[in-house]
Amino acid sequence: MVGSEKILSLYKRDEKVAMQLLFDVYYDPLLLYCNRMVHDAEGAEDIVQECFVHLWFSRRLQSFEGDLDRFMFQAVRFRTINYIRDKHRRDKMHDDSSVDDCILPGILREEEAGQEIELLYRMINRLPDECRKIFLMAALDDMKYQEIADALQISVNTVKTQMKIALRFLREHLNKDSFSSILLFFVEDVF
Repeated sequence: MVGSEKILSLYKRDEKVAMQLLFDVYYDPLLLYCNRMVHDAEGAEDIVQECFVHLWFSRRLQSFEGDLDRFMFQAVRFRTINYIRDKHRRDKMHDDSSVDDCILPGILREEEAGQEIELLYRMINRLPDECRKIFLMAALDDMKYQEIADALQISVNTVKTQMKIALRFLREHLNKDSFSSILLFFVEDVF
């Protein structure tokens, strides 16, 4: 398999060839990863393709100097979460009042989950910048405290303190059930 360093190095010389190589290396693994979250092959294809299109037009790789694997999977994860949130919104707008009573509870649970995810994102965006950055590195990048400290060149105690601030803030602004279930979804490996 081609290394991410080679792709990034090639990108600086020939963007088109590097993007094709990036696509060849990452498309299938990203598609599998995304499909596990959305359980919709066409939706997963759309999400992954959108990531590549955005990457091409944003020219983000020109100055990128990080872990390309982590970056690619994180980009797909963010777009997948947005896709799920938007799908819940669309489903809510097209809610049919003639839905059978036996189906309605499941739909309501899905709507509630979508609302909880939206609320979580609003609350995360209200965190102070450094706190939000550390929380997202732990929650979405699955980074350990030591890895975050090394990446940001700060102490592990600073990371712990910022995580405590973030978790306290989220706990205060989300109801107990929402906080517990969403926290498990986002931060399953942190503790």
